[in-house]
Amino acid sequence: MKRVALYYPWIYVQSGVERTIIETVRRSRHHYTIFTNHYDRAQTYPDFADLTDLVELRRIGVRRTFLDALDAVGTICLQRLPLSDFDLLLVHSEGAGDFLTLRNHDRPVLCYCHSLQRPIYDPVYRETLLESKPHYRVPLACLEPLYRLATRAAWRHYEHVFVNSEETRRQVAAAGLCPPERMETLHPGVALERIHPSLTYAPFFLYAGRIKWTKNVELAIGAFLEFRRVHPRGADWRLIVAGDVDRHSGTYLQRLRALADGESAVEFRMKPSDADLAALYDRCSALLFPSLSEPWGMVPLEAMAYGKPVLAVGSCGPAESIRDGETGFLLEPTVPAFAAAMTSLADAPERRRRMGEQARERAARYSWDHFVTRLDEYIEQHC
Repeated sequence: MKRVALYYPWIYVQSGVERTIIETVRRSRHHYTIFTNHYDRAQTYPDFADLTDLVELRRIGVRRTFLDALDAVGTICLQRLPLSDFDLLLVHSEGAGDFLTLRNHDRPVLCYCHSLQRPIYDPVYRETLLESKPHYRVPLACLEPLYRLATRAAWRHYEHVFVNSEETRRQVAAAGLCPPERMETLHPGVALERIHPSLTYAPFFLYAGRIKWTKNVELAIGAFLEFRRVHPRGADWRLIVAGDVDRHSGTYLQRLRALADGESAVEFRMKPSDADLAALYDRCSALLFPSLSEPWGMVPLEAMAYGKPVLAVGSCGPAESIRDGETGFLLEPTVPAFAAAMTSLADAPERRRRMGEQARERAARYSWDHFVTRLDEYIEQHC
């Protein structure tokens, strides 16, 4: 058994990163100690409360202003972890966590890369951000060269890099951060053993996941309202928006409610329990996944595991997990495209069921056991 120091800067929401950490620690043959600079027990998955080896380091904030981000990066760069009792360090990276390696590389260092720093390396994310915050344009342009240089220095300490998708692998390669022979795609999974679908298809569409601007939830609402307007039986259908709203996204939620304009067929369910979310997955007719540039996307996998087709923007991670026309639809990010796909499913219940069955079969390819077994094997062979 190896002793693994796992680092992720912020454990404060319910996202794919936190879920990946929990499933890894629970299923691994090795012993993990989690190190983080910000742990919010009330907001993240309650499963973390059951983990005994979680160490909170000097606290850093979660605000995304430039000054707060620089303070967080400075703290991460300077801190030293007590690695003498560990066999290796595993960094879960979305950008800032990489800088831990600058002073912590006296043990083998592995990376699990969920994404690069998206305002720097993801052009779609960047342009969407700058449309809403044009005052970021000049400071971002000034900081970008230094950030890229520091990231290259940090990545030199990674012995091996696992990436969550081919899209992330492409971005890492394009940035020149890691040679191909030290990089491996390892998709996050889904807990198939805990999902027993009833294959019920009630007349509602579901958006599930975090409710924040990066998820483009307004496209789901706009498309549903258009579907409801043009479909002869649209009045019989609903859209349920279910997920968490972090402390920075309250204004965005207000915008979404205004877009729905009091329409009772659009229902918001904030912070649903695991049981509530499972019931929504199990009963919906399809999942709407409108994110413009998702590096992977675990929510589509969860919906497919429940036997539900997924309507997603046809780029990045969803283009890898969804088979267009078989397990869902890969669409242009427009209201007409999503509304038309919703209409095609609403008019064809047998097609919904057939696509749902194929989606369930597709999801079976992505299991947490496979994910953790491969990670364990690498650790045993190389660390």
